[in-house]
Amino acid sequence: MGEFNPLEEFSKLFHHWWMVAICMMIGALIAYVYHISQPPVYEATTTIMATIDPQSFPFQDVREDLIQYNEDMALGTVEGVLRSPEVTQNLISAADAQGLQISPLDLREHSTIERKHAIWELRFRSADPAYAKSIVNLWMQIGYAGMLAWQADGRIPVFVVLEEPTPAHLPESPIAYQQGNLLLAGSLAGLILGILATSIWPRRVTLNAQ
Repeated sequence: MGEFNPLEEFSKLFHHWWMVAICMMIGALIAYVYHISQPPVYEATTTIMATIDPQSFPFQDVREDLIQYNEDMALGTVEGVLRSPEVTQNLISAADAQGLQISPLDLREHSTIERKHAIWELRFRSADPAYAKSIVNLWMQIGYAGMLAWQADGRIPVFVVLEEPTPAHLPESPIAYQQGNLLLAGSLAGLILGILATSIWPRRVTLNAQ
Protein backbone atom coordinates (compact mmCIF):
# COMPACT_ATOMS: atom_id res chain seq x y z
CA MET A 1 0.00 0.00 0.00
CA GLY A 2 1.47 3.32 -1.09
CA GLU A 3 1.65 6.50 0.87
CA PHE A 4 -1.32 8.84 1.06
CA ASN A 5 -1.16 11.40 -1.72
CA PRO A 6 -3.53 14.37 -1.16
CA LEU A 7 -3.26 15.51 -4.78
CA GLU A 8 -4.09 12.05 -6.07
CA GLU A 9 -7.07 11.72 -3.71
CA PHE A 10 -8.38 15.14 -4.75
CA SER A 11 -8.03 14.16 -8.41
CA LYS A 12 -10.06 10.99 -7.77
CA LEU A 13 -12.71 13.04 -6.00
CA PHE A 14 -12.84 15.58 -8.84
CA HIS A 15 -13.19 12.92 -11.56
CA HIS A 16 -15.87 11.04 -9.63
CA TRP A 17 -17.93 14.04 -8.48
CA TRP A 18 -21.02 12.34 -9.89
CA MET A 19 -20.64 9.55 -7.34
CA VAL A 20 -20.57 12.07 -4.50
CA ALA A 21 -23.63 13.87 -5.91
CA ILE A 22 -25.57 10.60 -6.20
CA CYS A 23 -24.70 9.61 -2.63
CA MET A 24 -25.82 13.01 -1.36
CA MET A 25 -29.13 12.77 -3.21
CA ILE A 26 -29.70 9.25 -1.90
CA GLY A 27 -28.94 10.40 1.66
CA ALA A 28 -31.34 13.35 1.34
CA LEU A 29 -34.01 11.06 -0.15
CA ILE A 30 -33.69 8.58 2.72
CA ALA A 31 -34.01 11.46 5.21
CA TYR A 32 -37.09 12.79 3.40
CA VAL A 33 -38.77 9.37 3.35
CA TYR A 34 -38.07 9.04 7.06
CA HIS A 35 -39.56 12.48 7.68
CA ILE A 36 -42.82 11.85 5.80
CA SER A 37 -43.20 8.47 7.50
CA GLN A 38 -43.45 10.16 10.90
CA PRO A 39 -46.84 11.19 12.35
CA PRO A 40 -47.89 14.76 11.40
CA VAL A 41 -47.05 17.45 13.95
CA TYR A 42 -49.17 20.57 14.47
CA GLU A 43 -47.96 23.77 16.10
CA ALA A 44 -50.18 26.32 17.82
CA THR A 45 -48.83 29.81 18.54
CA THR A 46 -49.94 32.48 20.99
CA THR A 47 -48.25 35.84 21.40
CA ILE A 48 -47.84 38.60 23.96
CA MET A 49 -46.39 42.07 23.50
CA ALA A 50 -43.99 43.48 26.09
CA THR A 51 -42.57 46.98 25.66
CA ILE A 52 -40.65 49.55 27.68
CA ASP A 53 -42.36 52.68 28.98
CA PRO A 54 -39.80 55.43 28.25
CA GLN A 55 -41.35 57.77 30.83
CA SER A 56 -40.67 55.44 33.75
CA PHE A 57 -37.51 53.79 32.40
CA PRO A 58 -34.83 54.68 35.02
CA PHE A 59 -31.69 54.20 32.91
CA GLN A 60 -31.76 57.40 30.89
CA ASP A 61 -28.32 58.94 31.39
CA VAL A 62 -26.11 55.88 30.76
CA ARG A 63 -24.31 54.48 27.73
CA GLU A 64 -26.46 53.20 24.87
CA ASP A 65 -25.24 49.62 25.34
CA LEU A 66 -26.23 49.70 29.01
CA ILE A 67 -29.68 50.98 28.09
CA GLN A 68 -30.10 48.09 25.65
CA TYR A 69 -28.79 45.62 28.22
CA ASN A 70 -31.25 46.74 30.90
CA GLU A 71 -34.13 46.69 28.44
CA ASP A 72 -33.27 43.14 27.33
CA MET A 73 -32.93 41.97 30.92
CA ALA A 74 -36.31 43.47 31.83
CA LEU A 75 -38.12 42.05 28.80
CA GLY A 76 -36.45 38.68 29.36
CA THR A 77 -38.59 38.24 32.47
CA VAL A 78 -41.47 37.34 30.14
CA GLU A 79 -39.81 34.04 29.28
CA GLY A 80 -38.69 33.68 32.88
CA VAL A 81 -42.30 33.70 34.04
CA LEU A 82 -43.49 31.28 31.36
CA ARG A 83 -40.71 28.83 32.27
CA SER A 84 -41.01 29.31 36.03
CA PRO A 85 -41.82 26.30 38.26
CA GLU A 86 -44.93 27.99 39.65
CA VAL A 87 -46.43 28.63 36.21
CA THR A 88 -45.49 25.11 35.11
CA GLN A 89 -47.20 23.57 38.13
CA ASN A 90 -50.28 25.75 37.76
CA LEU A 91 -50.48 24.80 34.08
CA ILE A 92 -50.26 21.08 34.83
CA SER A 93 -52.99 21.37 37.47
CA ALA A 94 -55.28 23.47 35.25
CA ALA A 95 -54.76 21.14 32.30
CA ASP A 96 -55.54 18.11 34.45
CA ALA A 97 -58.77 19.78 35.58
CA GLN A 98 -59.76 20.06 31.91
CA GLY A 99 -58.83 16.46 31.17
CA LEU A 100 -55.57 17.37 29.43
CA GLN A 101 -52.48 15.44 30.46
CA ILE A 102 -49.17 17.32 30.34
CA SER A 103 -45.82 16.96 32.09
CA PRO A 104 -42.83 19.28 32.58
CA LEU A 105 -40.88 17.12 30.12
CA ASP A 106 -43.60 17.56 27.49
CA LEU A 107 -43.45 21.32 27.97
CA ARG A 108 -39.67 21.39 27.52
CA GLU A 109 -39.52 19.07 24.52
CA HIS A 110 -42.53 20.30 22.53
CA SER A 111 -42.49 24.05 23.11
CA THR A 112 -40.58 27.06 21.85
CA ILE A 113 -40.46 30.59 23.27
CA GLU A 114 -39.06 33.18 20.88
CA ARG A 115 -38.78 36.93 21.06
CA LYS A 116 -39.30 39.00 17.91
CA HIS A 117 -38.62 42.59 18.91
CA ALA A 118 -41.50 43.46 21.27
CA ILE A 119 -43.47 40.29 20.50
CA TRP A 120 -42.99 37.04 22.40
CA GLU A 121 -44.21 33.89 20.67
CA LEU A 122 -45.13 30.82 22.69
CA ARG A 123 -45.45 27.75 20.49
CA PHE A 124 -46.49 24.21 21.37
CA ARG A 125 -46.36 21.16 19.10
CA SER A 126 -48.51 18.04 19.16
CA ALA A 127 -49.95 15.37 16.88
CA ASP A 128 -53.40 16.65 17.95
CA PRO A 129 -54.01 20.24 16.74
CA ALA A 130 -56.83 20.86 19.24
CA TYR A 131 -54.62 19.69 22.10
CA ALA A 132 -51.77 21.96 20.96
CA LYS A 133 -54.13 24.94 20.85
CA SER A 134 -55.63 24.22 24.27
CA ILE A 135 -52.28 23.77 25.99
CA VAL A 136 -50.61 26.84 24.51
CA ASN A 137 -53.58 29.11 25.24
CA LEU A 138 -53.88 27.83 28.80
CA TRP A 139 -50.13 28.24 29.26
CA MET A 140 -50.17 31.85 28.10
CA GLN A 141 -53.26 32.63 30.17
CA ILE A 142 -51.62 31.34 33.34
CA GLY A 143 -48.30 32.92 32.36
CA TYR A 144 -49.89 36.32 31.83
CA ALA A 145 -51.49 36.16 35.26
CA GLY A 146 -48.07 35.23 36.63
CA MET A 147 -46.45 38.20 34.89
CA LEU A 148 -48.93 40.59 36.48
CA ALA A 149 -48.30 38.98 39.87
CA TRP A 150 -44.53 39.25 39.42
CA GLN A 151 -44.88 42.88 38.45
CA ALA A 152 -47.05 43.57 41.49
CA ASP A 153 -44.39 42.23 43.87
CA GLY A 154 -41.47 43.86 42.03
CA ARG A 155 -39.96 40.88 40.21
CA ILE A 156 -40.85 42.48 36.88
CA PRO A 157 -39.95 46.18 36.59
CA VAL A 158 -42.87 48.60 36.50
CA PHE A 159 -41.56 50.12 33.26
CA VAL A 160 -42.32 46.86 31.40
CA VAL A 161 -45.69 47.27 29.69
CA LEU A 162 -47.56 44.00 29.16
CA GLU A 163 -50.48 43.78 26.77
CA GLU A 164 -53.23 41.17 26.67
CA PRO A 165 -52.05 37.99 24.94
CA THR A 166 -53.34 37.04 21.50
CA PRO A 167 -54.85 33.53 21.64
CA ALA A 168 -53.70 30.80 19.31
CA HIS A 169 -55.88 29.60 16.43
CA LEU A 170 -56.45 25.96 15.61
CA PRO A 171 -53.55 24.92 13.32
CA GLU A 172 -54.93 23.71 10.01
CA SER A 173 -51.91 21.95 8.55
CA PRO A 174 -48.88 20.14 9.99
CA ILE A 175 -45.50 21.81 10.14
CA ALA A 176 -42.31 20.63 8.49
CA TYR A 177 -40.68 20.29 11.89
CA GLN A 178 -36.92 19.57 11.58
CA GLN A 179 -37.31 18.65 7.91
CA GLY A 180 -34.43 20.91 6.94
CA ASN A 181 -32.17 19.45 9.62
CA LEU A 182 -32.97 15.90 8.52
CA LEU A 183 -32.32 16.69 4.86
CA LEU A 184 -29.04 18.36 5.77
CA ALA A 185 -27.99 15.39 7.91
CA GLY A 186 -28.87 12.96 5.11
CA SER A 187 -26.93 15.01 2.56
CA LEU A 188 -23.87 15.24 4.81
CA ALA A 189 -23.97 11.48 5.43
CA GLY A 190 -24.18 10.96 1.68
CA LEU A 191 -21.27 13.37 1.16
CA ILE A 192 -19.07 11.39 3.54
CA LEU A 193 -20.02 8.06 1.96
CA GLY A 194 -19.45 9.53 -1.51
CA ILE A 195 -15.95 10.71 -0.60
CA LEU A 196 -15.13 7.29 0.84
CA ALA A 197 -16.51 5.63 -2.27
CA THR A 198 -14.36 7.73 -4.61
CA SER A 199 -11.23 6.81 -2.65
CA ILE A 200 -12.01 3.06 -2.64
CA TRP A 201 -13.62 2.53 -6.04
CA PRO A 202 -10.63 3.34 -8.30
CA ARG A 203 -8.32 1.18 -6.19
CA ARG A 204 -10.61 -1.82 -6.56
CA VAL A 205 -10.79 -1.29 -10.31
CA THR A 206 -7.00 -1.15 -10.51
CA LEU A 207 -6.60 -4.31 -8.42
CA ASN A 208 -9.12 -6.21 -10.55
CA ALA A 209 -7.37 -5.10 -13.75
CA GLN A 210 -4.09 -6.48 -12.45
